[in-house]
Amino acid sequence: MKRRTLLGGGVAAATVVATPVISQDRVSLSLLTDRGDAASSLSDRIGAVSGGRISVDVSTATASDTAGFLDQVSGGGADMYLTSHDAFVSRNPAFGLFAAMPGGMSPSELESWVTVGDGRFMLDLLGEEFGIKAFMAGDDGAMPMWARRPIAGLSDLQSGGVASSGLGLRVLSDMGVQNVVDILSGGDLSSVAAIEGLSVAQMTRSGLLGAFPHMITPNAGRPSATLGAGVNLSRWSSLSEADQLLIERCIMAEHGVQRSLALHNNVVALSEAGSAVTSHEMPQDVWDAQIASANTVLAQMFDAGDIAADSADAYLFFIGDVAGWSEIGETAYFLGRKQALTL
Repeated sequence: MKRRTLLGGGVAAATVVATPVISQDRVSLSLLTDRGDAASSLSDRIGAVSGGRISVDVSTATASDTAGFLDQVSGGGADMYLTSHDAFVSRNPAFGLFAAMPGGMSPSELESWVTVGDGRFMLDLLGEEFGIKAFMAGDDGAMPMWARRPIAGLSDLQSGGVASSGLGLRVLSDMGVQNVVDILSGGDLSSVAAIEGLSVAQMTRSGLLGAFPHMITPNAGRPSATLGAGVNLSRWSSLSEADQLLIERCIMAEHGVQRSLALHNNVVALSEAGSAVTSHEMPQDVWDAQIASANTVLAQMFDAGDIAADSADAYLFFIGDVAGWSEIGETAYFLGRKQALTL
């Protein structure tokens, strides 16, 4: 697929950027979240780094409330949110690219796309559409498929039903699953045979592990589980450059901390569960169906408006680059780098 021209024909001239002047004004921000621990950690970090000058007041809601966070923050009812962008895919499917694109990038690949690729530009365009400035802000960790009984093949899911979230709901419907339940809406999980979209730590905290003890991996339906933070764009623009930089760097730091913490918490939870969890390999026909349906859902973004289409295009372009890096191999990369540094 040929990549679109996103930045126009010219290249901006280099400019000298002055060091931002540190503001002395006190700043108070309100934050909505369904991730109380992560939000409190971010609030504490911003307060500490700013010497108490910037405060973040955290309000915790349930997962079923997260879909409303986007309008509340963009409308000025709150200054910030911290949740999974999975909650906003009904507003624009491109949000799913920055949360948990089925069959898509791993967390590290997604982080690289946003850090060194077009991902940051795409996320800014998407945020502008809804009046927010968005960031990556953590990760829930690996998300297997959890089942009441071992899954022998695709027919077990199609007849038994699956709970999921975000773009996973669209993938499952395309796979022919008749009963698809949205976890974020608080739907009835007693009617499903499997859950897709919760880590082992989340399964443990929610008390679901006893009912869904069969862990099926690897799960093409959920290769990433990235959290996002968003700031009301007008509020963000009113901040000084120094305060913007401070808040952005604090969110970036928390992104790394929460990724590591999720890995630790999931390992501990799995260890404590012990024999209560039985591990299985994903049946090949389920894996194939997930990948095929994920491609269908991604292709549908090209008909969902310019921002969704450009985001999907940039996403696919970067995946192609990542595949190219893998083909080079680590040895060739490091030898080439060593040679370049000796010139």
